Amino acid sequence: MSASPTYSTRKFLEPAIILRWFAFGLISVAIVASWFLGKTQIRKTISVEPDPEDYVEVGALTLEPNPIGAMRIKAEAKIPSNHWVTYELILLDSQGEVVTSAMKEAWSESGTWNEDGESGTWSEQDLDAGLDIKAQNRETLTLAVSVLDYTTSSGQPIERSVPITVKASTGVVYRTPLYWGWIVTAVLTWMSGQMIRTGCGRQAIFKTIRDSDVGARGTLGGSRKLVHLRLEIASDETTPPLLEANLWIRNADGEDVYQHTYPVTPKFIGQAVRQSELNAYFRLLEKGPYGFYVEVTPDASVDRTTITVFDGARTSGRVEVTDIENVAIDILEDQDPPNDDDVLGEHPGLGFS
Repeated sequence: MSASPTYSTRKFLEPAIILRWFAFGLISVAIVASWFLGKTQIRKTISVEPDPEDYVEVGALTLEPNPIGAMRIKAEAKIPSNHWVTYELILLDSQGEVVTSAMKEAWSESGTWNEDGESGTWSEQDLDAGLDIKAQNRETLTLAVSVLDYTTSSGQPIERSVPITVKASTGVVYRTPLYWGWIVTAVLTWMSGQMIRTGCGRQAIFKTIRDSDVGARGTLGGSRKLVHLRLEIASDETTPPLLEANLWIRNADGEDVYQHTYPVTPKFIGQAVRQSELNAYFRLLEKGPYGFYVEVTPDASVDRTTITVFDGARTSGRVEVTDIENVAIDILEDQDPPNDDDVLGEHPGLGFS
């Protein structure tokens, strides 16, 4: 048996994964921080009479220049169903001059419907308005609200006041781009991790066969390179709960330098299909031609076995790595691997090439 040391490491992390995780974490922190940056200056409900020539002052706002966030003013009219109101948010300077304003046509409607013998009710509304301001200098402005027009849905004027709830906050961050950035970064990070997990680096060996034994040879290794073995096993519905993948690695002289048996748990992916997967990582300390041979047991249910070996692989996280020296090892009698001639005889074209 091999006494090759196995250890856990992040040494071979893909740098792009680190950058994407950093960007994901940065956006996540920005989203959380944005909830605590805002400071409310005004929150009240006022009643405003319909008069396009007049307005009602809500209160004074102090604007500070800030690289992060802005002043956000939000308002919502409180009107009954089937009514329309046009109101305006106004900011005035110390001389009473209009600095900026925002107009809103708000409405609330409801009714009944009948179609094909069925009936019901419906209700829709659009009542809120908003105004964002970015200050260049410190200044104090006055917030006012004016109701320009108030009617029923049929256009009949209404001569009574309109309740309008107003909230003004400073340091508010527009979070929609942050949410989209968080989603996109999360998806890209996950996709990158999947791509690296299924194979990253130079494909040095690839072999697939409709049987349980597979082997091939390639030139790879070196003390600074990670070797990634990916084994895929397709089997039928008679697959037992646990398979064993017996792996042998041979050097250029045909000597076994590593042997290990890996437990593999099949995954159910269809009524009559099972898919099993094994990922193992090595450092072949001396670069050269190596043969990888895998025998899956029990083999009665195995339909196809595929082995892929990547040289110079990268990882998306911590992995278990085994260091292998180019030195022959002793194999127990009951674990002797079939030699290359046996493989060629039983499965033409399968042997190491």
